[in-house]
Amino acid sequence: MFWCSFEGIVAIVLLLVGGSEALGALQAMAVSTGLPFTVVLLAMCISLYMGLSKASKQL
Repeated sequence: MFWCSFEGIVAIVLLLVGGSEALGALQAMAVSTGLPFTVVLLAMCISLYMGLSKASKQL
């Protein structure tokens, strides 16, 4: 919920201040705000792999 609100507010401010020229900055902002979520997803994938490996050894 935080990232969605944050990205929306920043997008509105960039478009109001810079007009149509702020589109490049808006795209860069979208990529940079998605980076922390990518790290979280990577950690979740690793923990899922470790959990499934442990479960398969118990079978």
